[in-house]
Amino acid sequence: MNENDVLSIEKYRSELYRAFSKCYSPPEPGISEVLKQLETGLCATGSIAISQVIMMRSELNTSISVDDLEIQFAKLFIGPYQLLAPPFGSIYLDDKRQIMGDSTLDVVKRYLAAGLTVDEGFKNPPDHISAELEFMHVLIVEELNCLHKGRADEAAASLVQQSEFLDSHLGQWIDAFTGLTIQETELPYYRYLATATQQFIREDMQRLGETVADWHAQSETAVE
Repeated sequence: MNENDVLSIEKYRSELYRAFSKCYSPPEPGISEVLKQLETGLCATGSIAISQVIMMRSELNTSISVDDLEIQFAKLFIGPYQLLAPPFGSIYLDDKRQIMGDSTLDVVKRYLAAGLTVDEGFKNPPDHISAELEFMHVLIVEELNCLHKGRADEAAASLVQQSEFLDSHLGQWIDAFTGLTIQETELPYYRYLATATQQFIREDMQRLGETVADWHAQSETAVE
């Protein structure tokens, strides 16, 4: 894979994480454009998740409205009385299954280490799925900036940071979260979204793991 191919794939990865993040924010009329971005990015990266997004777009075009999505989104992810599919990492990662647990504090530390803080306008805990997906987007953008400036070692360090975050956080709880979403949703749209999210993150974790392993191997060879 040449340099242009790498840059193209990384650009699509950044856009995919941002688009998935938007899907876990309250639905808005512009959601159809977000789904187009998902379909384009998943097609370009060869992800099997594209079939799920195609079905999401079909549902939105033929069977459901944004109002329907808003109602189901609230039931699944907001409440107020019961969260059917809590979108917070600490619920799945901490023994007490509570919001703002120890794992949440570790997420905040990782944000700070990357020079980021949670926007004051963001009213959810820092380990909300939309925030963690957006964090991955930001890390990839930083990697791209390093690549454009010829700072290969810093770009590789960003890849390691991405891989470690998925391994320690989002990748650790995505199966449980998407499983609950699939189980509890009344709309096929959110079943497709949950499946697509899980498939994409699993694929990206594998890709990152292989890329980081290759980079370490090359670094060790260079030292020898």
